Amino acid sequence: MSHVQDHSTEAAAEEPAETAAPDAARTRKRRRTAIIVAVAVLVVAAVVTALLAVRVSASTPAEAVSATAPVPISVAHVPDGTKIGVVVTLGDGEGAQWDDAAQGALVAQRRLELGGTDVQLVTKNDGGSIDGARKAVEALAADGVSGIVVATSGDHVGGAFTAAADAGIPVVAPYAAGADDAWSTAPSTESVATALQDALGDAASPLLVDLGGGAPSGVRFAHVVDATSAPDLGALATTVAQRTGAAAGSTDATTADDQAAAEQAGAEQDGDEQAAPDSDAVVVSGPAGRQGALVAALQEANVTAPVVLTPEATSPAFAAALAQAGGSLSGAFRTVGVETDDARALSSDAEGRAMSAFLGGVRVLADDADAKNLTGDRSFASVATVADARSHDAVVALVTAVGTARSTDAAAVSDALARLDLGAGDGLAGPALDFGSRQALGDPAGVLAASAQDLGLRPAAATEDDGATPALVWFSDSTD
Repeated sequence: MSHVQDHSTEAAAEEPAETAAPDAARTRKRRRTAIIVAVAVLVVAAVVTALLAVRVSASTPAEAVSATAPVPISVAHVPDGTKIGVVVTLGDGEGAQWDDAAQGALVAQRRLELGGTDVQLVTKNDGGSIDGARKAVEALAADGVSGIVVATSGDHVGGAFTAAADAGIPVVAPYAAGADDAWSTAPSTESVATALQDALGDAASPLLVDLGGGAPSGVRFAHVVDATSAPDLGALATTVAQRTGAAAGSTDATTADDQAAAEQAGAEQDGDEQAAPDSDAVVVSGPAGRQGALVAALQEANVTAPVVLTPEATSPAFAAALAQAGGSLSGAFRTVGVETDDARALSSDAEGRAMSAFLGGVRVLADDADAKNLTGDRSFASVATVADARSHDAVVALVTAVGTARSTDAAAVSDALARLDLGAGDGLAGPALDFGSRQALGDPAGVLAASAQDLGLRPAAATEDDGATPALVWFSDSTD
């Protein structure tokens, strides 16, 4: 029984960029594989043993994972020539914040290869538009992919979902809410709302600063600042400082001109002549880059009220924008989501070993001087610090469905995917996924905190000349 519906669509005018994952010779890719894998896993285990400080807010310390976690992933009955599509957004378009995180798809490809399964990844850029998303999927369908990872988010992904349904191709969306035409492995909207409310705690008068993400569904706010087009984040931060009672009547953090601009911004944004303290917590909603830049400005304005970020902050783009704006990565950051980050490797259970194996795969791929990113314009080593488990698990799920179907036919793969219930034993690095529901991630979102501490579980960050992205590690804030 197929779970993909048909919808009509219009052809887009322009064709997005097209690249394919590098197809280096198998003999070269597999050179010294056994040695590399063994060393990678041993290094991970040795480092984890000494690194427990990441769970600074946890009630009990973590334990080291086993050194026996296998890096290769074995999936039987996957036909030769299997192709999986990956849709990303490059540049400044909607959803571009997930481009670097999506590189985890390459880790899945390499781990499958080490397990004896060769899969080709075909990458398309959707440009952040509905037409671009539709055109990207149409191009992937023409390439004969068996499934598609839509590794982007925003309203435009609906174009990809519709086009995939028209072509009968199953879609897994690791960073966006699902629909009738796609499976989502992101937290449900309802659980995100509950977690945001938990993160706000006892706040009686929360302020929403809308940078373009809209008001999170199911969360009540006492006040809203519409900053979707606010160009001066410094003035906006001063307004937030005043409205939360920090730096009111002070110019320590701003110039007199900034103060005047902030007062004007407060008047325009909330209809008052001058913003007055009226909020005891702040929720920032919007693209990761704008969130990071505003948080840097809030740090500069000495805002002390609790600040909660929407789930886009788990994107590598948040830390990159924060650092670029001169903010401190060592600040106290809170958002909501599920644990899919490196801190999972500090657990001694099956999930911890699964994350350890994923990180071993990251090391193996980063050690390959020939390995490139999904679009082939940078080395994988330059994105190894931020390639994440969510895109990795989406590829593993689709390839497992291909093996279950014993076919590359997209309709057969879709039917097989709808029957899958996968966990750590199946190669996933993150939470279990049950594709019997379009909301494949069953785990509810919780409150997450961040650490800038280098856990040493990934390869050393590339130099600045290589364009390495600064990283934060998000982990469960168990104090709530």
